[in-house]
Amino acid sequence: MSSPLSDLREMLAGRVAVAGRIVSMTNGVARVATTQGVVEVALDGGGNVGDRVIVRDGRAVRVQDTVDVPVFWV
Repeated sequence: MSSPLSDLREMLAGRVAVAGRIVSMTNGVARVATTQGVVEVALDGGGNVGDRVIVRDGRAVRVQDTVDVPVFWV
């Protein structure tokens, strides 16, 4: 079990991976919208605007979407 204070320390130190979407790209630098705000990072392995990525240590890696899951409203 983790504590909120240790989670915050890891986030501030950049050790926690954060998910987001690429909103723009310029010369290998991607602007990624995350829950913590927009960050500019280097993009590993290519990608396009709108792709989901994981941001960690100042770099973004594209996430492979494996399956589209149907949504059922009840």
